[in-house]
Amino acid sequence: MNIGSFPYVENLLNVTAKRQQAFAANIANLDTPGYKATDVDFQEELSSSLRMTSTSPTHLTPPGAGSSARIIEVEGKLKANGNTVDIDTQMTEMTKNGLQYVTLVQYLNQKLKTLRSSLNEGGR
Repeated sequence: MNIGSFPYVENLLNVTAKRQQAFAANIANLDTPGYKATDVDFQEELSSSLRMTSTSPTHLTPPGAGSSARIIEVEGKLKANGNTVDIDTQMTEMTKNGLQYVTLVQYLNQKLKTLRSSLNEGGR
């Protein structure tokens, strides 16, 4: 088990939580004139979390303190009131993001369960 992966999972959990907030804000502003839909650049955050250092190709770059997730404006069909929120797209992306969050939590729980088991069995 690689305990060093915990900070990366934590960072990705933070990003998925921020994406969920962005989707909720978009949906809440569905009819707000001039509101532009936003999202968090999850792919960029994933890439930066897993970027290798120059000292050794086997070392991972340590994640920064807190997430530096970048908020981006989402391309969308401009409605007559200047709003770009598409409810179908927002609900679909919110569901996919929720599944990513659950998957990350399950992964982390399994790692912690394995660690606990190793500690308990190691003393016998």
